[in-house]
Amino acid sequence: MSASEVKPGATASQSSYIPSLDGLRAVSILIVFLSHAGYGHIVPGGFGVTIFFFLSGYLITTLLTREWDRHGEIAQKAFYLRRVVRLAPPILITLIVSLGLAGLGLARGSFDLMTVFSQIFFFFNYYALYASEMATVEGLGILWSLAVEEHFYLIWPTIFILLARGRLSVRTLLALLVAILLWRMVRFFGFGAREWTIYISTDTRFDSLLYGCLLALLMWTGRARTLFPDGVWARSLYILGALVVLLLCLVIRDDAFRSTLRYSLQGLALMPVFYYAVTRPEDLIFRPLNWGFMRKIGLWSYTIYLIHHVIIKALVYNGLGREGDIQILLLSAVLSAGFAAAVYRWAEKPLHPLRRKLTGH
Repeated sequence: MSASEVKPGATASQSSYIPSLDGLRAVSILIVFLSHAGYGHIVPGGFGVTIFFFLSGYLITTLLTREWDRHGEIAQKAFYLRRVVRLAPPILITLIVSLGLAGLGLARGSFDLMTVFSQIFFFFNYYALYASEMATVEGLGILWSLAVEEHFYLIWPTIFILLARGRLSVRTLLALLVAILLWRMVRFFGFGAREWTIYISTDTRFDSLLYGCLLALLMWTGRARTLFPDGVWARSLYILGALVVLLLCLVIRDDAFRSTLRYSLQGLALMPVFYYAVTRPEDLIFRPLNWGFMRKIGLWSYTIYLIHHVIIKALVYNGLGREGDIQILLLSAVLSAGFAAAVYRWAEKPLHPLRRKLTGH
């Protein structure tokens, strides 16, 4: 879903564009792409995924607030139908192309029915952790993150309805955020879960989306204006403080910290960054997010995310270089963007009218 489809707090008659969000998508995919292209020692790919999670929670919740403002209810069936129409074409095309490359001997990997089933129906993160046998095309391991998102959205519309009706409060969300942090601690210190297990498990990563949802709710209710003052010095201090926290989260390499507090601190730090990026896009620091080519990359980011690692691994497998080589970086960037542009033009864009009709009202 493009960031140009909704604006927080806007009525139906107002502009529906959210500044900076497509640019933030572009930043996220660039971080992930550079990490997988062999620069992970410099660019932390996991942080790019966390930004994706936060952005997804923020955008979906903003859409729900607009639907509630217009209709006084949420059409949950239509919500899930729109998710299917949005997600299915790119992921199915990516899987077919990836398996085709492996079948032709151009990529390393093989076909396994249950693994493909887990990728299509969004339980690949747990299948990858606990299945006795698993086989997939090299580079498709990143599909774990889609499973986390879709597990979250199985319950979030219901929670949102309870919040909108006053059955739950924002304090409930804060308690849930604390509970997830404590659960990570229990899994790491009590059950001995590895950092990777916590990184890709739904039950330990819910809050990466929930912080984005919380920001959208605070903006909907007007509380965000109180929490994040608009003065230039206040904005500067908030953003500087957020960047310092994010940098510390990247610098600290202790497994216990990275498996527990890291995600909570990143979620908190991203809240002012997103708030000011959306409400003050004209600020110098946020202007690049709204450049035309950044918005275009953001528009293609979902499909680029799906295919880029497969392409990188295939290029290396065919002896065109090693991860970290400039030719691998440039060639995989061109091929990934080209693939994403084609999928958007021929598979995603034709379905936009259908998605707009699936309102449920």
